[in-house]
Amino acid sequence: MASDYAFIRAYGKFTEAKESYVDDQVRRARRENAPNDAFAYDDENKRWKLFAELEEIAANGDAATAETVKTIRAIMR
Repeated sequence: MASDYAFIRAYGKFTEAKESYVDDQVRRARRENAPNDAFAYDDENKRWKLFAELEEIAANGDAATAETVKTIRAIMR
């Protein structure tokens, strides 16, 4: 497993996405020079979702998001 875009890879495992889909997302992130903490592309808003933004939502008290952050961090270990 390559080490770049670890958040995309971990999020793919979290969502049980097919490996080919995750690989496509990593290639897209590379092409678009997405930030290293990008974890998913938001087609509706045409932007990369960043893990730091997810962590901020969790820090502001969203319990479900906090659990998601915790799980993704565990996958990354």
